[in-house]
Amino acid sequence: MSNFVFCHVFDSAQWNKNSSEKDCVILIHGFLGSGKQLESLGKFLDQKGFVIIFADYPSRKYRIEEVAENDILPLIRSNCTNPSRKIHFVTHSAGGIVLRYFLSKHSIGNLGRIVLLAPPNHGSEVANFLCGITFFRWILGPILSQLKAGPNEFLSGLGNPKFEFGVITGDRSWDPISSTLIPGEDDGKVSVISARLPTMKDFLLVSRTHTFIMDAPEVQTATFQFLTRGKFESRE
Repeated sequence: MSNFVFCHVFDSAQWNKNSSEKDCVILIHGFLGSGKQLESLGKFLDQKGFVIIFADYPSRKYRIEEVAENDILPLIRSNCTNPSRKIHFVTHSAGGIVLRYFLSKHSIGNLGRIVLLAPPNHGSEVANFLCGITFFRWILGPILSQLKAGPNEFLSGLGNPKFEFGVITGDRSWDPISSTLIPGEDDGKVSVISARLPTMKDFLLVSRTHTFIMDAPEVQTATFQFLTRGKFESRE
């Protein structure tokens, strides 16, 4: 039986009936993304026995703080009702920043493990460039400025996470223009060094691009490994 839940079509009674005895994994997409981008990863984890919940949110409309309070918090309260089952998270890109902010404000007693895919933990130089153009600032919304690299009061204010998490990021880019803006190795949107945090439990670098890292078989396998064992065992 498939254990997929998209928050906008969620039936809590049905979920509680069929899946309340399974650990859940909440998938949070990135800036300008959608839950559909994580569907392949969701299917993989579903087959491994997790309940999969996709957190869709309007990333161009609200600030990260608003997304965390208005989208992520109600999703958890409505869908993850069994305190004896773990709540894990897997995020892509800016979804990791949304989650870090959320967990800096809210405690989850049954919090499991977390995998951050290609997270701009220290911002992205691409956001700096786009913020310098009025049109992009207007059309892309307030989150864009919260993802800038360099001095960034919002990102620095998140501190170092105390939860158990691992980071997977890529070093392949199909976007030479964006990559010229980013120092060092990058995935076309985020530098490898920006993805790292001092308190991460494990780190995996893969030869994948930012946009499609979640679809890579080795990334999906490593994600499952961390959720179940607390470390990445795939190094290829």
